[in-house]
Amino acid sequence: MVKIHALLDEGLILPRLEARDRAGVLREMSKKLEARYAPGLDGTLLDKLLKREELGTTAIGKGVAVPHCRAKGLKVPALLLGLSPEGVAFEAVDGKPSHVFFLLVSPEDNPGAGLRLLAAIAGLVRRSRSLSSKLVKAPTSAEIIEALRAEEEKARA
Repeated sequence: MVKIHALLDEGLILPRLEARDRAGVLREMSKKLEARYAPGLDGTLLDKLLKREELGTTAIGKGVAVPHCRAKGLKVPALLLGLSPEGVAFEAVDGKPSHVFFLLVSPEDNPGAGLRLLAAIAGLVRRSRSLSSKLVKAPTSAEIIEALRAEEEKARA
Protein backbone atom coordinates (compact mmCIF):
# COMPACT_ATOMS: atom_id res chain seq x y z
CA MET A 1 0.00 0.00 0.00
CA VAL A 2 1.35 3.42 -0.98
CA LYS A 3 1.94 5.71 2.01
CA ILE A 4 1.57 9.24 0.71
CA HIS A 5 2.93 10.89 3.87
CA ALA A 6 6.12 8.80 3.68
CA LEU A 7 7.07 10.52 0.40
CA LEU A 8 7.03 13.95 2.03
CA ASP A 9 9.34 15.76 4.39
CA GLU A 10 9.17 19.29 5.75
CA GLY A 11 11.10 20.60 2.73
CA LEU A 12 8.37 19.27 0.43
CA ILE A 13 5.55 21.20 2.10
CA LEU A 14 4.40 24.69 1.15
CA PRO A 15 2.08 25.46 4.09
CA ARG A 16 0.95 28.85 2.75
CA LEU A 17 0.89 29.23 -1.02
CA GLU A 18 1.07 32.86 -2.07
CA ALA A 19 -0.47 32.34 -5.51
CA ARG A 20 -4.15 33.13 -6.02
CA ASP A 21 -4.73 31.56 -9.45
CA ARG A 22 -4.13 28.21 -11.11
CA ALA A 23 -1.07 29.22 -13.16
CA GLY A 24 0.45 30.93 -10.12
CA VAL A 25 0.00 27.84 -7.95
CA LEU A 26 1.63 25.67 -10.60
CA ARG A 27 4.50 28.17 -11.01
CA GLU A 28 5.15 28.42 -7.25
CA MET A 29 5.02 24.66 -6.72
CA SER A 30 7.03 23.66 -9.81
CA LYS A 31 9.81 26.11 -8.84
CA LYS A 32 10.04 24.52 -5.37
CA LEU A 33 10.06 20.96 -6.74
CA GLU A 34 12.64 21.78 -9.42
CA ALA A 35 14.94 23.32 -6.80
CA ARG A 36 14.66 20.13 -4.74
CA TYR A 37 15.16 17.66 -7.59
CA ALA A 38 17.61 19.62 -9.75
CA PRO A 39 19.39 18.73 -11.95
CA GLY A 40 16.99 15.82 -12.58
CA LEU A 41 14.22 18.21 -13.57
CA ASP A 42 15.19 20.40 -16.51
CA GLY A 43 13.11 23.55 -16.03
CA THR A 44 10.22 22.41 -18.23
CA LEU A 45 8.00 21.29 -15.35
CA LEU A 46 5.70 24.34 -15.41
CA ASP A 47 5.09 23.95 -19.16
CA LYS A 48 4.25 20.27 -18.72
CA LEU A 49 1.85 21.02 -15.85
CA LEU A 50 0.08 23.80 -17.76
CA LYS A 51 -0.28 21.53 -20.82
CA ARG A 52 -1.76 18.81 -18.60
CA GLU A 53 -4.30 21.29 -17.17
CA GLU A 54 -5.34 22.22 -20.72
CA LEU A 55 -6.49 18.60 -21.18
CA GLY A 56 -8.82 18.98 -18.19
CA THR A 57 -8.61 20.16 -14.63
CA THR A 58 -6.69 18.10 -12.10
CA ALA A 59 -8.90 19.40 -9.27
CA ILE A 60 -10.70 16.29 -8.02
CA GLY A 61 -13.10 18.00 -5.62
CA LYS A 62 -13.41 18.15 -1.83
CA GLY A 63 -10.90 21.02 -1.89
CA VAL A 64 -8.12 18.91 -3.45
CA ALA A 65 -6.20 19.17 -6.73
CA VAL A 66 -3.52 16.80 -7.98
CA PRO A 67 -1.59 18.56 -10.74
CA HIS A 68 0.66 15.97 -12.35
CA CYS A 69 2.92 15.19 -15.27
CA ARG A 70 5.87 13.00 -16.25
CA ALA A 71 9.48 14.07 -16.48
CA LYS A 72 12.80 12.59 -17.55
CA GLY A 73 15.55 12.45 -14.99
CA LEU A 74 13.55 11.04 -12.08
CA LYS A 75 13.93 7.49 -10.78
CA VAL A 76 10.95 7.62 -8.40
CA PRO A 77 7.85 9.84 -8.27
CA ALA A 78 8.38 13.30 -6.77
CA LEU A 79 5.63 14.72 -4.57
CA LEU A 80 5.12 18.21 -3.17
CA LEU A 81 2.21 19.31 -0.99
CA GLY A 82 1.01 22.91 -1.11
CA LEU A 83 -1.80 24.46 0.93
CA SER A 84 -3.94 27.53 0.35
CA PRO A 85 -6.17 28.40 3.32
CA GLU A 86 -8.03 30.95 1.16
CA GLY A 87 -8.50 28.50 -1.71
CA VAL A 88 -7.81 28.85 -5.41
CA ALA A 89 -10.30 28.50 -8.28
CA PHE A 90 -8.97 25.40 -10.07
CA GLU A 91 -12.06 24.47 -12.11
CA ALA A 92 -12.86 21.61 -9.73
CA VAL A 93 -15.58 19.15 -10.71
CA ASP A 94 -17.65 20.24 -7.67
CA GLY A 95 -17.18 23.95 -8.48
CA LYS A 96 -15.48 24.65 -5.13
CA PRO A 97 -12.04 26.20 -4.64
CA SER A 98 -9.04 23.95 -4.05
CA HIS A 99 -7.10 24.29 -0.79
CA VAL A 100 -4.81 21.23 -0.97
CA PHE A 101 -2.45 20.63 -3.89
CA PHE A 102 -0.52 17.39 -4.33
CA LEU A 103 1.97 18.11 -7.12
CA LEU A 104 3.06 14.76 -8.53
CA VAL A 105 5.82 14.25 -11.10
CA SER A 106 6.29 10.69 -12.32
CA PRO A 107 9.40 9.25 -13.96
CA GLU A 108 8.86 9.17 -17.71
CA ASP A 109 10.13 5.58 -17.93
CA ASN A 110 8.06 4.34 -14.95
CA PRO A 111 4.57 5.83 -15.26
CA GLY A 112 3.06 3.01 -13.19
CA ALA A 113 4.63 4.31 -9.99
CA GLY A 114 2.99 7.68 -10.53
CA LEU A 115 -0.36 6.11 -11.38
CA ARG A 116 -0.31 4.11 -8.13
CA LEU A 117 0.36 7.28 -6.18
CA LEU A 118 -2.36 9.15 -8.05
CA ALA A 119 -4.80 6.34 -7.21
CA ALA A 120 -3.73 6.43 -3.54
CA ILE A 121 -4.34 10.18 -3.32
CA ALA A 122 -7.73 9.92 -5.06
CA GLY A 123 -8.72 7.06 -2.77
CA LEU A 124 -7.71 8.99 0.33
CA VAL A 125 -9.69 12.05 -0.79
CA ARG A 126 -12.72 9.84 -1.48
CA ARG A 127 -12.58 8.13 1.94
CA SER A 128 -11.61 11.12 4.11
CA ARG A 129 -14.32 13.54 5.17
CA SER A 130 -11.96 16.15 6.56
CA LEU A 131 -8.60 15.81 4.76
CA SER A 132 -8.61 19.32 3.31
CA SER A 133 -9.62 21.12 6.52
CA LYS A 134 -7.24 19.10 8.73
CA LEU A 135 -4.24 19.78 6.49
CA VAL A 136 -5.01 23.49 6.13
CA LYS A 137 -5.48 23.90 9.90
CA ALA A 138 -2.16 22.21 10.81
CA PRO A 139 0.20 25.03 11.88
CA THR A 140 3.59 23.57 10.87
CA SER A 141 4.98 21.39 8.09
CA ALA A 142 5.66 18.58 10.58
CA GLU A 143 2.06 18.72 11.81
CA ILE A 144 0.77 18.77 8.23
CA ILE A 145 2.64 15.50 7.54
CA GLU A 146 1.30 14.06 10.81
CA ALA A 147 -2.28 15.08 9.93
CA LEU A 148 -1.86 13.43 6.51
CA ARG A 149 -0.51 10.24 8.15
CA ALA A 150 -3.45 10.16 10.59
CA GLU A 151 -6.00 10.62 7.78
CA GLU A 152 -4.33 7.83 5.76
CA GLU A 153 -4.50 5.45 8.72
CA LYS A 154 -8.13 6.34 9.41
CA ALA A 155 -9.03 5.83 5.75
CA ARG A 156 -7.43 2.35 5.79
CA ALA A 157 -9.27 1.25 8.93
